[in-house]
Amino acid sequence: MNQNWIHANMEHYFQLVGKTAIVTGAGNGIGRGIAQKLAELGANVVACDIETESVGNTADEITQAGGVCMGLYCDVRKYEDIQKVVDTAVQKFGTVDILVNDAAGCGGGVTVDTINEQEWMRLIELNLNSVFRFTMTVLPIMRAKKQGKIVNISSGAGITGDFSDPHYAAAKGGVIAFTKELAHELAKESINVNSVAPGLIDTRMARIRDWEDEIADTLWPRVGQPEDIANAVAFLASSASDYFTGQVISPNGGAWMQ
Repeated sequence: MNQNWIHANMEHYFQLVGKTAIVTGAGNGIGRGIAQKLAELGANVVACDIETESVGNTADEITQAGGVCMGLYCDVRKYEDIQKVVDTAVQKFGTVDILVNDAAGCGGGVTVDTINEQEWMRLIELNLNSVFRFTMTVLPIMRAKKQGKIVNISSGAGITGDFSDPHYAAAKGGVIAFTKELAHELAKESINVNSVAPGLIDTRMARIRDWEDEIADTLWPRVGQPEDIANAVAFLASSASDYFTGQVISPNGGAWMQ
């Protein structure tokens, strides 16, 4: 078998050279892993996060490794911050080809008996409304050229529910529903919209939980890593996924099956 032929074809499908990707929540964890993976595949990456130092570190690591990345401050709850990120991406690289909505927060273990409306709205705003805002800001660029890839990071909690944090589950379920609705509306314009719903992943946000029971429930006996999610996103951002839209991919070690 011709190994050069195989390598050339793999590069054709998965390479992102010349593409520009915005990744939100790229200062840590899954977002950082996604930014690194897309840069490895040749994309110009605009990494943004509310934690300026962390996203700066992401950009520095990628640049030092030979990739192209700029790190920008962004509060995804504010349209003006989002617009600045998008405008900067266009000014620097000419367009936006890929949007990865990853920015999110966790709930801290509240239940329906202990949650209040302020806490409910905090996560709906951060985990769901931010996806709407960023998507609506980038969408005119993609529509103008009738091409684009949008990948929304949801969660297993949005599929199966959880033992706590009903607002987190509701927001992530909303991300999945929004993804599917967008896919219906944008397919005719050659814009792919998909979601990745991670299981238990080794991130700062997940470390507040007791992992023992959750690991026991997985068929793959380990905690997932940010790279596991980044690989799924890389596929959905590439031309290899051109016939995928409205789909939810769930790297979860077999913790649940769809």
